Amino acid sequence: MINEKKEKIYYGDYQLLGEMLNASSHAARMRYKRNEKKAVKAMETIQEHRKNLIKSYKENK
Repeated sequence: MINEKKEKIYYGDYQLLGEMLNASSHAARMRYKRNEKKAVKAMETIQEHRKNLIKSYKENK
């Protein structure tokens, strides 16, 4: 799995990724940059949920 859809990575995404992977934020970042399958999938999940959360919040204001 390759991180082809490089959306903007926000401040804190690597910290959250690290928690998801049971690794430090630095290790999580390196794993993502090396296209490790679990790291890429987890980052996609983070980004997708962020988009949905923002959209839902704006709709329910």
